[in-house]
Amino acid sequence: MPWIESVTIEWSRWSFGLSMGRPLPETTRQRFAEGEEAFDIRFLEDLLARIGENNEILAHLGHLYTKTGRHRDALAVDRRFVALRPRDPIAFYNLACSYALLKQLTRAFGAIRKSIELGYRDFDYMQLDMDLENLRKDPRWNDLFSGSKR
Repeated sequence: MPWIESVTIEWSRWSFGLSMGRPLPETTRQRFAEGEEAFDIRFLEDLLARIGENNEILAHLGHLYTKTGRHRDALAVDRRFVALRPRDPIAFYNLACSYALLKQLTRAFGAIRKSIELGYRDFDYMQLDMDLENLRKDPRWNDLFSGSKR
């Protein structure tokens, strides 16, 4: 979100003493020190561990993994998301992106085809999505659109 400014917190300026006079635990300080995305990832991972599979949490976690370059983790999350939502074109689109980023092109093409079969139609975005760059370089890319309405 472009309107949110990133802020660096100087923990030394704050007193987090609890009612017993204890400082904030070091593990908590480390979570904040790693950055917002790392904190969000850990938070969502912990939440999933506590409440189980959740579509919204998996979608956000997969996005964060991809954004931070953790493509294998993103792939694992996208597989889980597809298992929960086997008729969701966005789930298969995200799965295709993860495969493409890991250079598993045959699997990526299978997932993107499934996404189109299920109704994904934002072809303009597909042409710009950097996650699909490896697919656009492949000769099979143009075959994707031969049977779909553009």
